Amino acid sequence: MEQMIQDASPIFAGLDDRARLAILSAARPHVLKARDVLAREGEPARTFHVVQLGHLKLSRVSLDGNEIVLRFVGPGEPFGGVVAVGDATYPLTATAAEPTRTLGWSRAVLEELMSAHPRLRTNIVSQISRHLSDALTRVQEVTSDRVEQRVARALVRLAAHGGVPTPHGVDIAHPVTRDELAGLVGTTLFTVSRLLARWETDGLIASRRRRITVLSPDRLAALAESPANRS
Repeated sequence: MEQMIQDASPIFAGLDDRARLAILSAARPHVLKARDVLAREGEPARTFHVVQLGHLKLSRVSLDGNEIVLRFVGPGEPFGGVVAVGDATYPLTATAAEPTRTLGWSRAVLEELMSAHPRLRTNIVSQISRHLSDALTRVQEVTSDRVEQRVARALVRLAAHGGVPTPHGVDIAHPVTRDELAGLVGTTLFTVSRLLARWETDGLIASRRRRITVLSPDRLAALAESPANRS
């Protein structure tokens, strides 16, 4: 399992086997059941995590009290990079979308590891930068794209993000509710439910018990990129 994380995680990019082993040996495992909270928005950021198995849902609460889903992170991906850049609070809440296991490094341990292996700090900061860039892209999409485009694009991204190919299409790798999908694209549960029902009738997707299969990735991608479509 550790070898899989080494190969999959950008955190270990450019590090030799000895450095990777030292970093992994210093980790502490965290095991979560579905819906367990790993960290809460606003709490002191004390532990940096990399997902080993399962998926974390990263979200925050809007001013009106609604959950805004920012993204899902899966095997090899980090959470809590702010731990590497000084005293800070977690900017997002991390909740297990399914049974999940992470590797965690406390702030003190991470500081020692980054001093011994400077490339580790570079990799973590690079991931923070990438996530900020992704967040800006999502904000731009919310202000410029139609709802139908945003929902279709979200499903295409989720299918590409560790999706499992099947004879019928691509299974999204983790459970996702219609409410979570609405929060991910900045729309209402009613709108998402209406679109998914239509796409299910049209043979683009299939859904069951918080699981979604993209049956026609090409057609869904076309919807995501076509500004002429109406929601």
